[in-house]
Amino acid sequence: MDTTKDTAPPATRELRGIKLYREHGDEIIHEGRGVYTVPGCSGGSYRVDLAVFGGEESCSCPDFTAPRRNREPGEPCKHLYAATIFRARSRVAARRVQVERMAARASRGNLAGLAASL
Repeated sequence: MDTTKDTAPPATRELRGIKLYREHGDEIIHEGRGVYTVPGCSGGSYRVDLAVFGGEESCSCPDFTAPRRNREPGEPCKHLYAATIFRARSRVAARRVQVERMAARASRGNLAGLAASL
């Protein structure tokens, strides 16, 4: 049985973003209008703008703002990926609550209320 741990970081920004969300997703804060505060792996946090109302996505982390050899300008960083996952999951949860409320209204026979919510 192999007892060694694989401590190598995930190979891509996407995978690092997934890992960041899994480990720190409960620490991501939605500031409003597509802006999030996302924790850094080494402490601190970064401001992420998903540009949901237009413009370009951005992150205040050094990986996004500084020119790097193996990254195109504007290429998403792990914080952008983590914020995107957080936003998608939050939207799914909100829709689930909305559907449950609609189903409850329908089961009570409140069809006028149901129609008004559509």
